[in-house]
Amino acid sequence: MRQFILTAVTDSTALPEGRTLTDRIRTLCEAGVRRIVLREKGMPGDRYDRLAEEMVPICREHCAIPVIAHRLDTAERLGVDDVQLSIDELRSHPEVVKRFRRVGVSVHSVVEAKEAESLGAYSVTAGHIFSTECKKGIPERGLAFLKDVVDAVGIPVYAIGGIDLEDIGDIHSTGASGTCLMSTMMNAPEDHIGDIVRKCSDINAPVFDDDCLALYAVTDSRWLRPGERIAYKVEEAILGGATVIQLREKDSDRDSFVEDARQCLKVCRPYGIPLIVNDDVSVAMEVGADGVHLGQDDESPTEVRERFKGIIGVSAHNVEEAEKAFEDGADYIGCGAVFSTSTKSNTRPLGVDGLRGIAEQSKLPVVAIGGIDENNIMQLEGTGIAGVAVVSAIFSKDDIQSAAASLLKKFNDGIYPKKR
Repeated sequence: MRQFILTAVTDSTALPEGRTLTDRIRTLCEAGVRRIVLREKGMPGDRYDRLAEEMVPICREHCAIPVIAHRLDTAERLGVDDVQLSIDELRSHPEVVKRFRRVGVSVHSVVEAKEAESLGAYSVTAGHIFSTECKKGIPERGLAFLKDVVDAVGIPVYAIGGIDLEDIGDIHSTGASGTCLMSTMMNAPEDHIGDIVRKCSDINAPVFDDDCLALYAVTDSRWLRPGERIAYKVEEAILGGATVIQLREKDSDRDSFVEDARQCLKVCRPYGIPLIVNDDVSVAMEVGADGVHLGQDDESPTEVRERFKGIIGVSAHNVEEAEKAFEDGADYIGCGAVFSTSTKSNTRPLGVDGLRGIAEQSKLPVVAIGGIDENNIMQLEGTGIAGVAVVSAIFSKDDIQSAAASLLKKFNDGIYPKKR
């Protein structure tokens, strides 16, 4: 999966005078840093635990990923899924990969990276890439080393060591899955951190094509448990293979919808996944979403295009509406409901033949929507669609990631086997 994730690694000794680590973590989360690793080498356990207890809620509030370094009991007690270990720790305790969803491992050679992968590590952090004060006197390993690690393993590789704004493009060019910054994240001015976040965001700006439409996940907060955020469920869908996300929350007030859109964009962008906002062009523009989806009762794509330069999708229920969408400059159409669905209870289903008729005539890629799930998706084989849009088939499931992966596999293997 394409991804480029920005990580901050903490070191409270590098903070400016008068700043607390908790304040800095909040600043980083508000700026849009995606992962925060609580490192703090040599800190007494009780103080580390107090910091972790403060950090984790802040990260979750801003949909950032908290990572606990080395202190496995602390991670379990706080319900944190991500831990960071040394290669020696993983060697000594290989069962850790069964205790946590994502185990990252710090490595300093290709051999260590391959060993970490063989032991079940989710990712490796390779360093140090450039010279750095905390590794004074130790030669930098350089970009060629980073590229060798990336080429040697099939898991995400994050780069660490002496990296700053001007280096991020070079890190990305190696194929690394992200970059970790420590001293810069601890002591740089907030506008500099903002520049780093924007740089990483720009690097992973989505490129729209038919591939984006394969598994089109449409959100619905009805299945959220108390305290859960839709953005976290969106990330699970992406990790399972969702290729585009539409934020569709009919019952949300505007302020809540805007906040959900901001959080979902923070999640989608590191993976290069487009975020489409349903109906509300003003919200899409306000948060910088990648696209907007319009119904037949909304503005036309022609009108929207005058002020919004992103992806525009349109709902179409017949050949005439599909042709009009093309003439008005839409990028794709959503066609349905194909089957009966609880989200469109007053709509007569098109059926597979109706969908096929529209897809055969449409000059735009067609995404089928409405009642599609793992049990009926194969009925869409041969219809000529570019993708399937699903709601409950992903977001109502306990294991969202597995549900998405299963749907995408069926689509790619049976419905739209592309000539690549």
